[in-house]
Amino acid sequence: MNAASLTDRCAAAAARLRDWLLAGGVQCADGPQAGGVYGAFDADGRARYVYPEITGYYLHWLAEVAAAADTPTVQRAATAAAAWAERVLADGAVPATRAYVDGADADDWRNQAVFFFDLAMLLRGLCAAHEAGLIARPATALERLVAELARFVDAGAIRAARADSHVNLPPRWSTLGGPFEVKASSRVSLAARHLPLPAALEEACRALAAGYRGEVADLKLDMLHPTLYFAEGMLVAEPGCRAAVGVLARRCLALADAGGNLPEAEDSSVPRSDILAQTLRVLLLAGDAEGAAVERLAANLADRVDAAGRLPFRLDVAAPQPNVWCAMFAEQALRWYAQARRGESLPAAEWLV
Repeated sequence: MNAASLTDRCAAAAARLRDWLLAGGVQCADGPQAGGVYGAFDADGRARYVYPEITGYYLHWLAEVAAAADTPTVQRAATAAAAWAERVLADGAVPATRAYVDGADADDWRNQAVFFFDLAMLLRGLCAAHEAGLIARPATALERLVAELARFVDAGAIRAARADSHVNLPPRWSTLGGPFEVKASSRVSLAARHLPLPAALEEACRALAAGYRGEVADLKLDMLHPTLYFAEGMLVAEPGCRAAVGVLARRCLALADAGGNLPEAEDSSVPRSDILAQTLRVLLLAGDAEGAAVERLAANLADRVDAAGRLPFRLDVAAPQPNVWCAMFAEQALRWYAQARRGESLPAAEWLV
């Protein structure tokens, strides 16, 4: 594969993703959820819900991409997202994990719980946007988020989800917790730059990552999406484990087929775009992004971005659906990959969306 052509393809795909993410369509424009960011779109282009986790990602992404994008556009988007966060966290409230904009599916089981991961990502997004000078310090929102996150600490450990005693949450990776929470806890730890963290929360976040130091390279893969969340968290929380994280990412890459597609899990054939982008980002920041297999991965990801800058969650369905978090992950992955191939430096791991 021609090195220059792949570099250009990746840079061009990243630029299309950037344009789509900044055009305004991924952010709710009016109503009670104005400023919040959608998770995904239906096949007919309709967005159904605003997602606190993805709004946090978006603020974080805006902060990281600001140097490569139109500043007023980035500032407006960040200001609107931060205003949404301040509003939904006012008066002791906690945002629903999926706030449906049309009232449909209001009985979604996810909304019977509050998730540590959601609140941690929103916290990091607000902090990152403030660090980048995009928004004023959102003091009320930061304090509310930290107070809520502290409630997840139980006997020195972090619970993945909180729900009323009468609610029986289904046993999913998102409700059971596990290594993937290191991504969330590492982002909470970064917030100590902006406001004091309760001692129990700070220690629980630190202990969670430290407890995995000896098993990074050999971690059971299971679902690749949360496994790669773990890798992303360890790059931030335990930089001394960088080489081991690279080994873990290579184990994920080894599951790729000849076309550079990665499955959802070892025993699955579902090819998800977010997993491609996550694997490429981790390999880049672990310093192990060379070789033909990585080139196939990058080329596959770049080719999934259509002319309008949309990236579907999956291609193996009749009507692929554009996905917002996939787009942010992929924009970073492809932009960074092009930078690395040009010999340019990459950002610190804490800027992983």
